[in-house]
Amino acid sequence: SKRNFLGNFYKIKGNYLQLYLNEFFYKLNRRCFEEKLFDRLLIASITGL
Repeated sequence: SKRNFLGNFYKIKGNYLQLYLNEFFYKLNRRCFEEKLFDRLLIASITGL
């Protein structure tokens, strides 16, 4: 996890740390839902959630 994070971002600056973490956790969370993402979006749009 740390290796992936440091591999993507060569030089991490404190000013942008929150943005880096947001992107990292977005990608981490999304990898679990990639297969069903379209189905979930379709159902959410139909039900109005």
